Amino acid sequence: TSDTSWVATYVLPEPAKEIVFVRQPDASRVKDWKGGPGYEIVQIDGIERIRRVDGRPFNEAVVYLPPLYRDLPKDYAPFSPFGDGGVLAYTGRFFACPAQCPDDATWQILLDAPGRTILADGKLFGGRAIWTDSGDGQNAYVGEATPVETPDFLAVIDTALPETIRAQLSQQLPQFMHLFAERIGDLPARPMLFASYDLSHANGFGRQGGTLPGQVFVHFYGSAWPERMAAPGFTDELAWHFAHEAAHLYQRQLFTDTGQGAWIHEGGAEAMAAIALSLNGRGEAVQGHATALAEKCRKTLGARSIHSALAESDFDIAYACGLQVNLALDAALRTSAPGTDGLFTVWQRYIAIAGNRTPTEADFFAAITEIGGADLSARIQAMVSAPQPALPAPKLASQAGE
Repeated sequence: TSDTSWVATYVLPEPAKEIVFVRQPDASRVKDWKGGPGYEIVQIDGIERIRRVDGRPFNEAVVYLPPLYRDLPKDYAPFSPFGDGGVLAYTGRFFACPAQCPDDATWQILLDAPGRTILADGKLFGGRAIWTDSGDGQNAYVGEATPVETPDFLAVIDTALPETIRAQLSQQLPQFMHLFAERIGDLPARPMLFASYDLSHANGFGRQGGTLPGQVFVHFYGSAWPERMAAPGFTDELAWHFAHEAAHLYQRQLFTDTGQGAWIHEGGAEAMAAIALSLNGRGEAVQGHATALAEKCRKTLGARSIHSALAESDFDIAYACGLQVNLALDAALRTSAPGTDGLFTVWQRYIAIAGNRTPTEADFFAAITEIGGADLSARIQAMVSAPQPALPAPKLASQAGE
């Protein structure tokens, strides 16, 4: 209805006494969303739901909500405001069903924003968009910006961002996309990038980024960012961040069935970012960052194994120590199997082994065995499963032919 107020109307195929939200990271929906006349949003047993105040069944419910950014625990922000007036809305925040949603649930979404550009479902719309959503959902852009469109991706980069940062993103992102597409394979659809910048955010300061199928996004919020962005080394830090998130896209967002396997996708994305930036002429910065992460790994891991640390939900280990393991894998392959493309060749095989199911650690070790042999696979398994007084120092192998 305006830049400060959205309205969501739920239409059900048949009457129900309540609709239950799919994602429950915290109770902020109860605080932010307001039911229309005769309706309420309540949390019972940790689950948020919409009901009629009188308890009667209904087949249509209206709720009002502000497009606010919230840093949700282990979930995507519901909205990411742009400094130039646009906003990114996460559709998964709206998903709900009578009772529990089935795994294959779909939602027919109509987004009405007269006079605005809408970018959703991989397409550009003018003022009104209709599509079918599913799974984890996606980010939909609503605003007045003209997206940057290339054969490789669609991007909306907040015009409120400093020009140096905008120029860096515009230059580097196509390079990262090309590199990962060449090394791992093209994506099934043209990916989208969103970068938003909200200096007016009053409660805190930070950056949240991530990936959804076919999408990379980052949101900067808080008034301290201009000073931070002007600091030495920030451009390299930002380049690493976007290379890491782009790598997740080309990993096809494969996450193992348990958290103990997080070193595979997070450490792998860190290693792919390191390789991408090295090929981009930033080898010295990469080595410095990798060395700092190795020290963080040493201090955080202690005498534990990577597996045991991840089992204790010490998730930073997946990045800091996972980088070392994956760089060691890449270097070993480039020495022992010079006809391969190191870690990227393993990921090609891993993606093929996983197919359409959730992969396991065993799948990744099987891919290593096929590409580099059983001995190398056993060495990598030992790195993650045995207590580690010292992992190998991170070192980028030379990229043959690069």
